[in-house]
Amino acid sequence: MIVYKKKDWFSSIWHFHTGPTAQRLVRRLIIVLIYVLVVTVVELNYVDLRLKDTPASFLGAMGILLSLLLIFRTNTAYDRFYEGRRTWGVLVNNCRNLAIYYNAVFPADDVENRLFFARAIANFPFALRNHLRDVKTMDDLEETEGIAEMQSLEEFDHKPAGVSSQLRMRTETLHRNGYLSNSQHINMNGYLTSLMDVCGVCERIKSTPIPFSYQLFIRLFILLYVAVLPFTIIDVYGYLTIPAVVVTSYILVGLEMIGEEIEEPFGLERNDLPLSQLSQLIRVNVHDILQISLPHVEKQAAKPGFTVVS
Repeated sequence: MIVYKKKDWFSSIWHFHTGPTAQRLVRRLIIVLIYVLVVTVVELNYVDLRLKDTPASFLGAMGILLSLLLIFRTNTAYDRFYEGRRTWGVLVNNCRNLAIYYNAVFPADDVENRLFFARAIANFPFALRNHLRDVKTMDDLEETEGIAEMQSLEEFDHKPAGVSSQLRMRTETLHRNGYLSNSQHINMNGYLTSLMDVCGVCERIKSTPIPFSYQLFIRLFILLYVAVLPFTIIDVYGYLTIPAVVVTSYILVGLEMIGEEIEEPFGLERNDLPLSQLSQLIRVNVHDILQISLPHVEKQAAKPGFTVVS
């Protein structure tokens, strides 16, 4: 994820054009440049194909329609991005509250339970991150051994459900053994349930992309608009048609590509959500609340590790 200084325009503009999205945009603009260059040279020197009788209002109306589609496209993509960030914000708060509740319940010398819940709660965001990114590794998950009746995480295809199951089973065991009162058990139930609620929301965002037909229609509309544009303005602009069409394509294609990038907020692109940093932040907070020490390097990893434009 990129964090930038809002008042520093030039550094932000420069930094944007060094990313992979901008590089893909430049490659597409090169194709547009070649197309409009050929069209302009041929029309001005060889074959007159100019659409002289095309009303200017028609092109303007098409541009307005395309702008409305792109606005809706971008807003829809940003809504998905923001909902993903808001959902992970709920996860951060619920993990902290769950740790605070367990910390209040367990005696200070109950290291076994404190260590287990610190590791298990911290494992959930990492398991969810890997699940959303289709990563099968468990390298970031800490061991939660010591409970014989618990099913190993390796046996779960759905790792977030596995971590949630471990938390639930340990909590139920403590309740049956009289370690937790009925009211404490009921209160913890809400926080434990919220973990899988967060997982479900993230899975819904990930598995429900913008409908293909809608996305295809916008791209087709952009292609047709850019293809027709030089024929309608070359009579007035002449060779200035070339930069005019390229700049127009830069705006239209760029907006579409930005929407395409942020509609899937859980990936590894520059503008996606910093899931690793948020997961590490939860780990540090939970261990701190439950009074379990962590190495300094773990705490450093919880600080923003994304790109800052200054």
